[in-house]
Amino acid sequence: MSAQPMTTSDTGVLLDGRYRVGELIARGGMASVHRGHDERLDRPVALKIMHPHLADDEGFRRRFGQEARSVARLAHRHVVGVFDQGEDGDRIYLAMELVEGGTLRGRIAETGRLSVREALEVTRAVLEALAAAHDAGIVHRDIKPENILLSSTGEVKVADFGLARVIGAAHSSATSTMMGTVAYVSPEVITRGACDERSDLYSLGVVLYEMLVGSQPYVGDAPVHIAFQHVHEDIPAPSLRAPHVPSGVDSLVTWCCARVPGSRPASARAALASVQDLQRTLSAAVLDAAPLERAASDTQDVPRLTARLEDVDLTAEGGARAFPEGLARRAADSLGLEDGPADPERTVSGDEEARDEGDAQELRLRPRRLPRGRHLSGPLHRPAPGMRAAAALAVLALTAGSGWSAWAWYGTAGPGGDRTVPVLEGEQLAAAEAALAGEDLDTRTSEQFSDTVPAGTVISATPGPGTVVKRDTAVTIIVSTGPQTYPVPDVVGKDVAAATSLLEGANLQLVEGEPAYSEEVPEGAIISQTTPGDAEALPAGGAVTVTVSQGREPILVEDQRGRGYDTATANLEGAGLVVTTSWEYSTTVPHGAIISQTSIGHTLHRGDTVALVISKGGQRVPVPEVTGRSAADATAALKAAGFEVAVQEQPATPPTGLVTGQSVPGGTPTPQGRTITITVS
Repeated sequence: MSAQPMTTSDTGVLLDGRYRVGELIARGGMASVHRGHDERLDRPVALKIMHPHLADDEGFRRRFGQEARSVARLAHRHVVGVFDQGEDGDRIYLAMELVEGGTLRGRIAETGRLSVREALEVTRAVLEALAAAHDAGIVHRDIKPENILLSSTGEVKVADFGLARVIGAAHSSATSTMMGTVAYVSPEVITRGACDERSDLYSLGVVLYEMLVGSQPYVGDAPVHIAFQHVHEDIPAPSLRAPHVPSGVDSLVTWCCARVPGSRPASARAALASVQDLQRTLSAAVLDAAPLERAASDTQDVPRLTARLEDVDLTAEGGARAFPEGLARRAADSLGLEDGPADPERTVSGDEEARDEGDAQELRLRPRRLPRGRHLSGPLHRPAPGMRAAAALAVLALTAGSGWSAWAWYGTAGPGGDRTVPVLEGEQLAAAEAALAGEDLDTRTSEQFSDTVPAGTVISATPGPGTVVKRDTAVTIIVSTGPQTYPVPDVVGKDVAAATSLLEGANLQLVEGEPAYSEEVPEGAIISQTTPGDAEALPAGGAVTVTVSQGREPILVEDQRGRGYDTATANLEGAGLVVTTSWEYSTTVPHGAIISQTSIGHTLHRGDTVALVISKGGQRVPVPEVTGRSAADATAALKAAGFEVAVQEQPATPPTGLVTGQSVPGGTPTPQGRTITITVS
């Protein structure tokens, strides 16, 4: 009989009218994860619903939204994709890619130890995801087997990017910066509350150790014991407990898990290159060697210390006061603590009972060599003086019997709450916000005009760079909006004097361009205006170029007389003039040609009128009958009728001098001006 799907009060709810909440997949201290369905896009999703008490924290809601937006931009094949983020009543949720399969935690529990090949392949995939995230300014902060998903198709996916810091910020305890699971947390998170990309590499190194060995490197009765060992002991080489692990993989683990961050790989990409080199150079026999069964000491029921540091109750049974006998003394010895200046060896005033009761001791640091440990990547990495001091304070807080309040002091008023404001000047706003978020500092922005700093770039920050403040302090950054600009007023239609005054009043200047004629805008007024790039606002002194009207364009009227009607009309109308016509008879101007026109040589304007008189040619009149008349009489009669006369002589004997013929018979209507030829014998 199959198990019934697990349900909660959220099961069946429709979030934001889009996401249907299905069966419960997993539940953690801050959220529950359900199988879901996106009813808008008809696809399965995973829904991470934060527990209701977090919805009352406005700071958490804001940070959660910011981190979700950042992670949503992180598109990578080894990162669980974030599709959406929203709030529905008291439910704050993420809609994410649904990965069918299990977690690396389940895989380790199922197989015990993984082969070198499988462990390196998982590590390679996680490093690829971390490299992409670190490039985007995102630190995971909680790398552990529970957050590494193994799909049913063999894909490796990293979940919960960026959420550790958000959840930590929602806690009232001062150690909320130390959000890594205790078994995988780096020393600097414990001692200083500091976390960067190299902290992720430390946690992944511990995960690689666990994949190879089958158990975590440090065990203890309480989480605080585990944290102590991370600060003061070097991670042992995996081959000490898993002989199938080659020395190169030993070196990779101890390199990633160096206690001093500067001794770790410089970046996820540097570690990735080493993993790829191992995958390429190790033989198949070494990569696929069957891990030996864990020894009895390895298979004992060791608790999985997955509690988060801020959840550790140091006052409860098994807390700080349950340290094994002498552990506090060994901690002080390893840190170089001594009482008083007289004895070069460590002495503690007061008896053991007084010390166990938490009486104050006047302690100071002195140099002391740490026990030599095995580290295959090079010399033993000793804590820097600053780390030793911070670690001493942490140990004192744990061992003095003050319990959780000591941790709270350490993470707020104590050194664990110290943050240094980074250099932000010259950074883009998004990069500055990411830098402050990486230091667990809040951002407040204010805008300011600047003639020298590009828009969107940080001008200054308060407190200034290098200032030491407490975590969650708000840093105000002044962001440039570029040069101050002024709206360009409309000066079209105004005269030059008025336009100049208006623009100067707006901190701009008028520049006269080429003038132009205008049929509508009076002479001396502005026809049009332009700005660089058609900008609607300009910086102080910006130039507005104007076109000033010269009034109506003058048109010189050319003489069209003697030209044909079509040509004359086209010339005048093409110049913008209106042509009117009339027709008259003319014995001197051919039919259709211009006899006369008005305004010849004058200056007119577009739309003015020019009158043309067009020749109709000569008027038709009957040709006089001149046959038989003398040449002189005939010529006179024809000319009197308006005709031209041509005389053609025809020899005759004897000559008569009379007209014997005419080219146009008498009485025929003929246009005046026509030439009539008469024949004289």
